[in-house]
Amino acid sequence: MLFISSLVFSARLFAQCPQNIGFESGTFANWECFSGTINSGGFISVNPTAPTADRHVILQNSVPQQKDFYGGFPVNCPNGSKYSIRLGNANTGAQAERVSYTFTIPAWQTDFSIIYNYAVVFQNPNHAAIQQPRFTAKVFDVTAGDYVGCGSFEFVASGNLPGFQVSPVKSDVFYKPWSPITIKLLGYSGKTIRLEFTNNDCTPGGHFGYAYIDVNENCASPISGNTYCAGTTDSMTLVAPFGFQEYHWYTSDFSTLLGTGNTLTLTPPPPPGTVYALEIVPYPGLGCLDTLRSTIQYSGSPFNLHVKDTIKSCSSDGIDLTSPTVTAGSTAGLDFSYFTDLSQQNYLATPTYVNTPGTYYIKGTNAEGCNGIKPVTAVFFTPPNFVLQGNPLACTPQKVDITNPTYTTGSDPTLTYSYWMNPEATVPLPNPTAIDVSGPYFVKATDVSGCSIIKSINANVSATPSLTTNDQAACGKVNIANASVIDVTPGSIISFWTDNAATSSLQIPESISTSGTYFIKASNVDGCEIIKPINATVKPIPNFTFSNPLPIKFPATFNLGSLVAPVAGTVYSYWLDPAATKILQHYTAIDTTATYYIKATNTDGCSSINPVKVVVGEPDIVASNAISPNGDGVNDTWEIPLLSRRYPYCTVEIFNRYGQVLFSSTGYRKPWDGRVNGKPLPNGTYYYIINRGNLYPPISGNISVVY
Repeated sequence: MLFISSLVFSARLFAQCPQNIGFESGTFANWECFSGTINSGGFISVNPTAPTADRHVILQNSVPQQKDFYGGFPVNCPNGSKYSIRLGNANTGAQAERVSYTFTIPAWQTDFSIIYNYAVVFQNPNHAAIQQPRFTAKVFDVTAGDYVGCGSFEFVASGNLPGFQVSPVKSDVFYKPWSPITIKLLGYSGKTIRLEFTNNDCTPGGHFGYAYIDVNENCASPISGNTYCAGTTDSMTLVAPFGFQEYHWYTSDFSTLLGTGNTLTLTPPPPPGTVYALEIVPYPGLGCLDTLRSTIQYSGSPFNLHVKDTIKSCSSDGIDLTSPTVTAGSTAGLDFSYFTDLSQQNYLATPTYVNTPGTYYIKGTNAEGCNGIKPVTAVFFTPPNFVLQGNPLACTPQKVDITNPTYTTGSDPTLTYSYWMNPEATVPLPNPTAIDVSGPYFVKATDVSGCSIIKSINANVSATPSLTTNDQAACGKVNIANASVIDVTPGSIISFWTDNAATSSLQIPESISTSGTYFIKASNVDGCEIIKPINATVKPIPNFTFSNPLPIKFPATFNLGSLVAPVAGTVYSYWLDPAATKILQHYTAIDTTATYYIKATNTDGCSSINPVKVVVGEPDIVASNAISPNGDGVNDTWEIPLLSRRYPYCTVEIFNRYGQVLFSSTGYRKPWDGRVNGKPLPNGTYYYIINRGNLYPPISGNISVVY
């Protein structure tokens, strides 16, 4: 069930309304909230609580107004108030909610009325009546301990409720838009009254109900407009309470029927003290047949209501009828209310934002109750066709010019433009043609009728990257992409080009083989860029070739210097490794097989290194087969030519025929003299083994000792 109710308490205009009875503080201050459940027998059990989320909800009036999901009507009361509440929700679970407000009617106030607006929506499960969702509004006389009969009513979900419509969203949901009702409380002066609004789901818990409630904070008598002031002597209009089916205005003795509407205009105003009677007939089930009386009063206080005849605006802007400029010239201190009709039955829901052309009505009321109502016509012009496009960019030291017509291409040609720092267009932009700070700025386009539209445009003033290049010189190839070559703003995008216009890309900036001027471009993410030249000098590398020499045989040697021809300005050096870190000391007498390296260096400091393979064959090791160690100087020792010179770590062993080692030597610098432990060996044949190393096979044979 959805219910919407609005209450208006009326006494005399100078009476103080109960504080926050209309929720205008935006809170539940002075109201009591209750939450609970309804059982299967229809008994509601609720307990006092703080406002419960999604069950006691404050709703602020907004533009555009929020609409109810099922009924499509505004969730805020159309009486022009700032706040309404929602009681309950569209969830199920046999929930029940209540709000109540307790106050005392002043002792001097014999006429008191309660005017409420309501709209109801139910989910109708077709249960028994006691099980259905319902909404109840009651007025309780705390002093007497009893409910006020004509002030209480309830709506129970059913398909035949008068004035209800089927929801376009869900066929089992029925709703009734906002409607006003007035309850008159005569003879309750000095009594304490409590308002109660209760909402519940169906008793089985499977169908929902919820309500919206509001209270007008306008403490006036049941019939307003019965006082006229100096300056309002042409006519006066009596306004009856809202929400009744029929109105019958009479003279005080009921002899003459004066009118049947909710208002009665008297021209000219009758003498003070004149009494009129009003018979009000409620809708069925919504109150009691009653008769109200109103006495005409006069106040000498000045009263002047001045309302602009016509207000013109652009439809996109809307019109604020509550602006003091609309009622400028009126008597100070007036209280204004806003209507869509002269009979004051339909409040203007959002007087702060009117965007529909037509005639509206502003009612002004002073503290004594004098009032007047005047029309105001809202006229709307078609808003100008204003197109604002593009993203202005300037790279320092350049500046952005947002007045450039390219940004408004497609707009009406008759528009005039102004430029601002803020979206309200209250702070002018002093330099729209030379903006040097990035940010949003605002362009206001105004047409010949005075209608204007304000749109934002983002100006981007981007710092051009800084770039410093260092000319490079290198041997053979130059690398201009090296980090040490470029000093640039961090985060910049670097590219390399062969021309200053950056139209021809340099494919391999890390390996330039031709001397010349090249170009480096630094760009940022916004596209700001700077191009600077860099000179690349490619120095020649010495070019020399040779063939590996023919193999030689130890003890022959090879001179590496014989491989290169002298070139002016070129110096050759000889090395053991390809990195040229280990110099070759005796390059003119190479006697060992290996790869050696010749380095050529020119006057530019450039060099190249070429390898050379030298093959030196092993010598023939031939040992004599006899010695005669008799001291005659001939064959006294066993000579083995080239052995010690070529194989300084060789081993030489001599054995007798029994395999005993008679002589052993590492290296063979001192030839054997035929002795063992200083004693000469006897004549005989002995045996030897010579080991030159793991790379070579051993040499063996026999040797004779002969004296």
